[in-house]
Amino acid sequence: MATYQAALDYAKSRKQWKDRPIASHQLVQERLARMATDLTAARLLVYRAAWAADRGAERVTLEAAMAKSFATEAAQRIVDDAVQILGGLGVMASHPVDRLYRAVRSLRIYEGTTEIQRLVIAGQLLRGASA
Repeated sequence: MATYQAALDYAKSRKQWKDRPIASHQLVQERLARMATDLTAARLLVYRAAWAADRGAERVTLEAAMAKSFATEAAQRIVDDAVQILGGLGVMASHPVDRLYRAVRSLRIYEGTTEIQRLVIAGQLLRGASA
């Protein structure tokens, strides 16, 4: 995701406090680690749904709902963390992270709200679909 890469690049290049890159600070590292983990987990859920469809599954409702739910919420967390790392730069209208920050919110609506996706997941689980 572009926001993760922008935050990573900025954290490595931005120097502060005794001319140290901000990436050397543990709280910035924690955010970067969480961003990378969320991004990888979201990708794997999407790959899992695609794999099930490619193998001829009649329906991939459960897998797709899990992927949509997790990926859109992860995108929100990732872009929020990127804005935190970038500071004031991340909220400038001309910066790509600011544009992505606004775009992610609409994705959470267009792809079906997380709450609805979770209802779909629960419905599938109650019908006996396996996770």
